[in-house]
Amino acid sequence: MMIENTVSACIVSALILPTLLTTSYQTSRPVTFLFFLMIAFYMPLLGLFGLALAVVPGLRVIKTDAKLLMNFNRIREFSNTPADRSLHFEYGTVSLENLLCSQDPDKRISAVYATLKLDDKNAIPLLRIALRDPVDDIRLLAYALIDRKEQRISERIEYAKQRLENNDTTATRHLYKCIIKDYWELAHLGLVEGETLTYVLDKTRGYLENALKLYPTDRGLHLQYAKLLLRLRKPQNAYNEFKIAETLGVGKKPLLLYYAEIDFLQRRFGEVKRTMREVNLVSAHPQIHAATRFWLEKS
Repeated sequence: MMIENTVSACIVSALILPTLLTTSYQTSRPVTFLFFLMIAFYMPLLGLFGLALAVVPGLRVIKTDAKLLMNFNRIREFSNTPADRSLHFEYGTVSLENLLCSQDPDKRISAVYATLKLDDKNAIPLLRIALRDPVDDIRLLAYALIDRKEQRISERIEYAKQRLENNDTTATRHLYKCIIKDYWELAHLGLVEGETLTYVLDKTRGYLENALKLYPTDRGLHLQYAKLLLRLRKPQNAYNEFKIAETLGVGKKPLLLYYAEIDFLQRRFGEVKRTMREVNLVSAHPQIHAATRFWLEKS
């Protein structure tokens, strides 16, 4: 009878004592139960020797789990494969924008890490949201990722410039396009601001104009020049360049939104409505759907 009472008391202790631990010290339920059962059972019978029998195996288990926690918290590896702006969780798909607004800092930092799988066009706006996060570590991580993207683009520009200065005539057109594309990316993605942005736009314009002198029939260069002029708020000059690109073979459909923007800047609102009716909403961005509905409803 005495042995049965002792065993029952040990089992009750092994069930109750784990609930007093904080979550950071808890392991799996069977292991925790066994650990306290051994302590409760051996201590009265074997004293110090029983304590050693109970604690040493338990410490080995906790040490093993601590290593697992450290591995879990390491910076995770991400592939270079482009992904969409969402994460897949057990209960469905959650957009990264929603995760960045979550109350859980772990979810927000997971969203920041997930931008490593996105292309720069989709990643930069999300990282800019993370720059306003109240948690210092999340803000610093977002800033570091943005800085890394800017540095990578700047290194590509310098490499292409060096090849151009070394008179690499076999790839002159390609090098001009690479420099123009990267300068434009710095400006268009919002990686630079203020005086640096003005400098980048000036450099883009300089390289574009030099490239057009060498390759006046390159429709891609005319198209990029038109986009730059529109960014510089020169709508009529931009329109002329878009028309040149169109005559050189650029399809009209992709240019409709630019034409609508030019009409808007020149306050030709009737033309904006007519142009928006021609936009292909099937392949358009959701934000374009909203703009199109606005202008069509205005008519």
